[in-house]
Amino acid sequence: MRVSDIFSSSRQTLSGNRMRTSLTMLGIIIGISSVILISSIGQGAVAFITEELSTFGTNFFSINPGEDPLTALAGTSKPITIGDAEALEESDISNIEYIVPFGWSSSEVSGNEEKIKSLIYGMPSHSETMLKPEMIYGEFISEIDDDNQNRVAVLGIDVADELFGENTNPVGESIRIDDTRFKVIGVSKSKGALTARFFDTVVNIPLSTMTTYITGNDEIIEIDISVVNENLIDQTIEDVEIFLRDHRGIEGEEKSDFFMQSFKDALSTIQTVTNLLTLAIAAISGISLIVGGVGVMNIMLVTVTERTKEIGLLKAIGAKDRDILIQFLIEAITLSLIGGIIGIILGLSGAFAISQFAGIPFVISPLVVILAVGMSSLVGIIFGLYPANKAAKLNPIDALRYE
Repeated sequence: MRVSDIFSSSRQTLSGNRMRTSLTMLGIIIGISSVILISSIGQGAVAFITEELSTFGTNFFSINPGEDPLTALAGTSKPITIGDAEALEESDISNIEYIVPFGWSSSEVSGNEEKIKSLIYGMPSHSETMLKPEMIYGEFISEIDDDNQNRVAVLGIDVADELFGENTNPVGESIRIDDTRFKVIGVSKSKGALTARFFDTVVNIPLSTMTTYITGNDEIIEIDISVVNENLIDQTIEDVEIFLRDHRGIEGEEKSDFFMQSFKDALSTIQTVTNLLTLAIAAISGISLIVGGVGVMNIMLVTVTERTKEIGLLKAIGAKDRDILIQFLIEAITLSLIGGIIGIILGLSGAFAISQFAGIPFVISPLVVILAVGMSSLVGIIFGLYPANKAAKLNPIDALRYE
C-alpha cells in the first residue's frame, strides 16, 4: 500500500465516527491542557513575586521572635524589643543602612460614627523610606511625631473608605483606637502588591505612641534592616546574629531565640514551594494522559474487532503486516496529536484568562509546549502499538471469515 493510501484510510476511519473519536481524545485533551495551565500559572506566580520583590527591594532582612516561624506564630517565644533595635543602632556593624522596628496590635477603630476591627502598626518615620507607601491624602508619620509621641494616624485606603466613605479625604478628622483619640494626618496605599495588605487595611501610628498609649510595653513584632551593599547581606546577617545573641545573653550552643530571613531567602523559598506544587499538580494531571492513553488503546482494540473483515480484505489484495501496523499506529498517533493540539490551545487560553483575572504575568515555557506535543505523540505510539500489532498479526483467511 502507498503511504498516501494509508493516511487517506486513517483519515476516513477517524472522521467516520466523530463522537467516538472526540470521546477518545478527551483524556488527552484534559491531561495536556492541565499540564500547560498549571505550569503557566506556577511560572507566572514566580515571575510576579520576583518582580514585586525587585520593586520593593532585595537589600532587606527581618528579625522576628522565636527559633523559627512556627514558634513565632505560637506566640510562646521570648519577644524582641525596642531595646534590641536601639542596641543595633548603636552597634558598629558598618553595612547597616536603616533599622526599622515594628509594633502591632489588633484594636477597635472608630470614626465618623463607624466602628471596625483593624490591625494597628507602630513604626518610626523612616519606615517610609523602606516600605515606600503611596500617599493618597496628607502625609506620612514625621520625625517630630516620633519624638513627641504624637497621637496621629495614617489610615490605609480600605480603612479610610470603611470609616469615612469612598473618595473622601479624612485628613484632619479624628478617630479613636480603643479609647484613645488620634488625628488623621494621611491616607496611604501600597505601590507593590506584596505590601498591599500592609498599608491598605491597617492603621499606622508612631511606634513611640503605640508603646505609650496602645500596648504599654516595648515589645515589638519585627525589626527590618536594610543594608548599604546588597552583596554583603549574608555577612551582615551573620554579624547581626552574633551581636544580638550577645546582647540577649545567649551563650555557646544554646539556640537563638530569634530568627532572621532576607527577602532573597523568602523569594527562594517561594520559588521552591511553587515549583514543587507545580510539579506535583502537573504529575497528577499526567494521570489524565495515562487514562487518555488507555482510552485510545481500548477504542483501537474495538476498532480492530469491528474492522476484522476489512483487514482480511486488505491482506488478501496484497497489504503487508507492516502496512496494517502503520495504518492503525497512524490512527492512534493522530488521535493523540489532535487531542494534544486541542489541549495546548485550551491550556494556553485558560492560562491567559487566569493571568488577566489574577493580575500575574502570562508566562509560557516553549519547552513545556514541546514536551506536551511529545507526550501526546508518545501516548499514541505506546498505547496504539498493541492494537496495531494485533491487527497486523490477524490471519487473512480467518479475518475474511469473521462475522
